[in-house]
Amino acid sequence: MLYKNSDRPKSVAYDADDPVSTSDAFDLRWLIVAVLQRRWLIIVCPLILITLAALFVVFRSPIYTASTQLQLTNLRLTFSREDTFFAETHPDPAFLETQLQIIRSDRVALSVLNTLELLDADASVERKAAALEKLRRGFVVDRAGLSNVVQISYTSQQPDVAARVANEFAKSYIAELNAARLDAAQSGSSWLRDRLREVGPKARVIAEALPPPHKGNLRGIFIIAAAAIIGGGLAVAAAIAWKLIDRRVVTPEEAAAATGTACLGTVPLLPDLMLPVTEIVEDAPSETYETDADAGPHPDANAAAATDNAERTFSVHPWLLENVLRDPPSPTWHTLRNVEAACQDCFSGRGLRCLGVSSTFAGEGRSTIATALALSIAATNKRVLLVDGDVYDPELSRTLAGEGSPGLIDYLRDEESYLDAYVLVEPHTKLNFMPIGRSESTATNIWTDAFRRFLEEASLTYDLIIFDMPTLGMGGDIRASAHFVDGFLLVVGWKQASKNNIEVGINAASSFQDRLVGSVLNKVNTKQMRWTLSPQNTFWSRQNNSVHGTRLSYRTRFSDRVRGGIQLIGARGETE
Repeated sequence: MLYKNSDRPKSVAYDADDPVSTSDAFDLRWLIVAVLQRRWLIIVCPLILITLAALFVVFRSPIYTASTQLQLTNLRLTFSREDTFFAETHPDPAFLETQLQIIRSDRVALSVLNTLELLDADASVERKAAALEKLRRGFVVDRAGLSNVVQISYTSQQPDVAARVANEFAKSYIAELNAARLDAAQSGSSWLRDRLREVGPKARVIAEALPPPHKGNLRGIFIIAAAAIIGGGLAVAAAIAWKLIDRRVVTPEEAAAATGTACLGTVPLLPDLMLPVTEIVEDAPSETYETDADAGPHPDANAAAATDNAERTFSVHPWLLENVLRDPPSPTWHTLRNVEAACQDCFSGRGLRCLGVSSTFAGEGRSTIATALALSIAATNKRVLLVDGDVYDPELSRTLAGEGSPGLIDYLRDEESYLDAYVLVEPHTKLNFMPIGRSESTATNIWTDAFRRFLEEASLTYDLIIFDMPTLGMGGDIRASAHFVDGFLLVVGWKQASKNNIEVGINAASSFQDRLVGSVLNKVNTKQMRWTLSPQNTFWSRQNNSVHGTRLSYRTRFSDRVRGGIQLIGARGETE
């Protein structure tokens, strides 16, 4: 019943060079998706900074800035034959910088403190230094353009204090210049002394500082706007950084790129689709679902199994039956149908007989997908056996058959046993299920030569055998099962496994990659998926909506338009 894996059609494999399938290209679409996936961050971060900026604007202390202007001149004494006269020279940059440093000097600042009585006469050196530092915090002096005018400004929370300090700096500086000229004149004769008093740097006030009527604070609207821009920029940067770091699979394209095979569909986030424990009942449940099997007598094998094991039945959640069997077909049905078609395409169209369903980690929904797939195929009047092949965590057996139910392990131990003795039947689809069986240790190895007897007997009865496999972390079991299983289906949990995790798991399982039929993206949040701008998801959504006769949602139409605009921009760029 086993086929050569080399006969596997190339159409099932994933083409990594396909531009539609690649998901790691850093282009305009990638940036837009990164922003859309963190849209709440883009909204919340600027709002937080805007709120903080508004609170700062409301509760900040007002400040006032007063300015006084001085005109500086430098008179030099020039001699001629007739008499001595004064000539005014144009101030050079060195002269103006020297005067600015004098205005900033401690001597002038201490004079301002003493005049305004802001410092005690007997203050210590430490207090003087602290008072000078505090005074200089609001003090600014600079040249006005290229002129010889100097502007002295002082900022304070009180407008009158700002004006008084600015004017006092100007007065103290002028007094310092006058004192310096008098000291220089004392060294000359009486005739020269009168002339030396009029030479050297001189300053006069051309604009006295007045208490400012308006606040000098930066306008609040500018602060709020800057906070919004900074918040938006930080949010976008964080979204892009998170997109680069977050390698979890969220789109079919990413699932295909991580597994190296086509993503066969998506399954939305479903409730707990299995009943807690199946009770052994004699009568089938009263609910009825129309299947292909109901149109005529079921194949002899399943009918015989149903007759011989009428007391051994199991039940699944009605919601699962509804999604698998209802008309019109649900999106889950379309995905399962696509998986079935992919299995039939294998081995040059001959199809496979044994399919293993695995996942990277536990909790990604492989048991649910295996059960749904088995129900879907069994509903088409095919003989299907679902087998729990996970000896480490037999959740499927606990859910469908209960603890301690005999199954595969018991069958392999007893060489004289028959398959029908361990099989349970689902009443609606006539799906057969074999639990894992009773084992005292999780170290039991079922992938032995005795397993071939099970396959030989099962191949005579069933068209397809579906195994609920362990996770890829159990690399030894996956490798051993590859000798018996024709193909594998990988269930990828939405936002549960990263690309690196999947690649490591597939590489660790060795021949798993060669026998991988495809992947299914499970537990998808359909509302959030719309913001990923996934071409495949949009295609499937449009197809499902057209089949069900429903109108596309606004978000879906918006995604289509955004994607179309991005493709148009790319096309124009290539043309240019």
